[in-house]
Amino acid sequence: MSDNFEQFPEIGPIDTPKQFHQLGIFVLDGSGSMAGQAQGGVTKADAVNIAVRDLLTRFKVSRVKQNFSFSVVTFDTSARLRTPITEASAIDDNDDYNPMNGHGGGTNIFEGLKIAEQQANDFLNQADADGVPHSVIILVMTDGACFNPGLTVQTAENIKNGPSGGKVTVCSTFFGQVGNSDEGAKNLLRNIATDRVMGFKEVYDAETLRTFFEKSISSASGVTI
Repeated sequence: MSDNFEQFPEIGPIDTPKQFHQLGIFVLDGSGSMAGQAQGGVTKADAVNIAVRDLLTRFKVSRVKQNFSFSVVTFDTSARLRTPITEASAIDDNDDYNPMNGHGGGTNIFEGLKIAEQQANDFLNQADADGVPHSVIILVMTDGACFNPGLTVQTAENIKNGPSGGKVTVCSTFFGQVGNSDEGAKNLLRNIATDRVMGFKEVYDAETLRTFFEKSISSASGVTI
C-alpha cells in the first residue's frame, strides 16, 4: 500500500447560508438597585454584563451567526442606545455591557422600550434589503418595580399590536434576590411579555440569565444556537 496520498486541508464548521434575519434587542435595567448582590459574588449589574458577553460570544462562533444581529439599550429614569444594530459576526463580545454605566437612577422600563421600538421599526423597515424574512425579539431585564407601570404596559402593547407586531416577540426577566420577591414587578413583566408563561422568568445569577436569553432567541427564531 502506497504511503503517498493527497493531503486535504482541515476545515472548521461550515456556516449555513442566511435563511432569515432576527434582531435581538437587550433592554437592560441600569437603576441604582442593580448594584445589589447577585448569586456568584458579583453585583446584579456585573452578572448582566457577564451574561450578555457570554451570549454574544456563543453567537459569534455559531454556525448560524449570519442570521442574527443585536442591539443593546440601557435605562434608569431615562434610556440610551448602548449598541446600535450590529451583525452577530461583527459585534464586540469583549465590550463592557454593564447596564449601570451612565445610569444609577430610578426605573422607567417604558423609556427603554421606546428606544427598542424604534430600533425594531428601523430594522423591519429595511427587511427587503437581503431578501429573507426579518423578525425581532426584545429581551427586557429589570430588578424592580417601574415608576410608571401603566405606561410600560401601554408601550409594550403598542409594540406587540402595532403594524409590525406580528414580527416582534417580547420576553422579560426579573433579576431577583432570594427571600426578597417583588410580585408587583414580576406581574408587570409577565404582562408585557408576548407569552406570559414561557416568555417570562425570574433569575438570580448570570448563567441562568444567559440561558434564558439564549433559549428565548432560539425559540423565537426556530433554530438551536
